[in-house]
Amino acid sequence: MRARRSAFLPGPRRPPPPPPSATAAPSAGGTSASTASTGPGRTAPGCPRAGAGRLVAAWLVTRALLTVLVLTGQTFGAQQNVRGDLRIYADWASTLGHGGGLPVGDERWQYPPAAAVVFVLPELAHTLSALSYRVAFVGLALLVDAAVTVALARRGRDAAWFWTLGLTALGPVALARFDLLPAAAALAAVLAVARGRPGRAGFAIGVGAACKVWPVLMLVALPRPMSWAPLRRLLGGLVGAVVMFGAVLVATGWWRDAFGFVGAQQARGLQVESVAATPFVLVHMAGGPGPRYSYGSLQFDGPWARAVATACSLTEVVVIVAAALWWWLRAVPPTEWPFAPRRPSASGLTEAGLSEAGSAGARAVAEVLASRALALVLVVVVTARVLSPQYLVWLLALAAAVIAVRPAGGPGGLGEGAGSRPVRAAARRGGRVAVGLLAVAAVSQLIYPWRYNDVVQGRIVLSVLLVLRNLGMVIVCWWALRAVAGPPPSRRGRPPARPMPPP
Repeated sequence: MRARRSAFLPGPRRPPPPPPSATAAPSAGGTSASTASTGPGRTAPGCPRAGAGRLVAAWLVTRALLTVLVLTGQTFGAQQNVRGDLRIYADWASTLGHGGGLPVGDERWQYPPAAAVVFVLPELAHTLSALSYRVAFVGLALLVDAAVTVALARRGRDAAWFWTLGLTALGPVALARFDLLPAAAALAAVLAVARGRPGRAGFAIGVGAACKVWPVLMLVALPRPMSWAPLRRLLGGLVGAVVMFGAVLVATGWWRDAFGFVGAQQARGLQVESVAATPFVLVHMAGGPGPRYSYGSLQFDGPWARAVATACSLTEVVVIVAAALWWWLRAVPPTEWPFAPRRPSASGLTEAGLSEAGSAGARAVAEVLASRALALVLVVVVTARVLSPQYLVWLLALAAAVIAVRPAGGPGGLGEGAGSRPVRAAARRGGRVAVGLLAVAAVSQLIYPWRYNDVVQGRIVLSVLLVLRNLGMVIVCWWALRAVAGPPPSRRGRPPARPMPPP
């Protein structure tokens, strides 16, 4: 049988195919190049997604399970009840809703004054309906959780799945604390930046910081802009949120003793679950003094523990200042912030959004913001004197934001052109952070609420498990810092430079 010559011998060279364009016409199958470049795990915002039914089913099943665990209390052998804080919230809300002021006399009140608004909302539902405060609070948490899941699903299934699995791994404490609201606000800020809406991002940061202080760290994580116009919009939205909550506080009289929560936070000791308390957990396991209940949690209060707690506070301040100086004052080129104009313009940008190039630039800015914020909040949580399990909700939200805004395709969700070794390494570190957080959340649920009494009593197995959890937090924090130290997203899609031909 005679073989065809063209099958083995090289013929005339064909010109290379043109690179895919963001504005290419749809193919015969009806899929444009810009849609195809999003990869199998992502689609353009607003497009139908295969597998959405599985995501909805998973969310419904897991949230139903978490709701049952919250409302039924100590079931299936749990040693602790997550409803304790709900009873505290209900007492505060009853006082606030009947004309009382902020409960600054209660040592457990350690929140900014705008948190009172969050606590009163379920009380209003309880007053206007037959729902108990506990059911109304869980219903509010589920609404926020559903909104976060939908917002992430519009960016990509992978981020929505991570969020769904993350809260499931953390357990019922995620729905029994109000940390979902500031976490959702931080996530909304990142997604607003990705859409070129700095004003909305600033408003979201203001709402989150007014309820719980930590979202203000996102201002430190912002990339330094080329132009001050988007930064002015962001600060304008932030001021708008402050004015809105200020008007509510003045109208209700809750502005009195607005900063009384600061003293209660500074007076706290070293919480048993904090990373810095690890040596004291080991000493307690060997027969040393144990923690005692104070300021709403179990904490070590000896002189050595107080010294370590003070060192933790100083370390947090140093970390925040160092991050601000490094990210804002070091000699690096500032980042261009694409943003959608308020009015239609001749350049093709409208209120509906940005052009294709501007959208990619906005996503790059959002990725820098989310990655830096995740690393910074991780460092603050690891070095803090208090580490309650609900703090992991903050980290899960920021990790989901990183996944949502990171370009699809390539290693670790990076762009197709991200083929250099440093970029692949940064992508692997980013993936490790997400997987590590899921593992840390699952172990945290096993510790609280399931076997928390064993930790308090100094039993060996759970004490060692808590030490390993804390070690995992340190490792994940290191991975996040290394991921932030990688090349900026603006360089990830550039092909490597070709060597100059010899003369």
